[in-house]
Amino acid sequence: MREIKTEEELEQLLRESEKRLVILDFFAEWCGPCKKAMPVFHTIAEANEEILCVKVNVDESEGIAGNFEINGLPTFILLKGGVEVEQFMGPNLDPLRAAIEKYK
Repeated sequence: MREIKTEEELEQLLRESEKRLVILDFFAEWCGPCKKAMPVFHTIAEANEEILCVKVNVDESEGIAGNFEINGLPTFILLKGGVEVEQFMGPNLDPLRAAIEKYK
């Protein structure tokens, strides 16, 4: 799992990922629900090595968060071929697991 901070890093990541499923985890250090979801997200990432899981701290990456119109935290965005296919908000990651099975 890696963390990106700039729009340039995101663009490069999407170019490199080609057809891989990419999951962006928008979070903040002060966010209680984000802290609750974080270990579960790490477990999901470790169990799905073919998926590129990326963390985006909204306090350090406002440009990226603004581009995706993030309205709450945590928000998980799934991208396939650089195109958003799903978006989930909140610490319940069951819908994320189902979407991973659908798109991987």
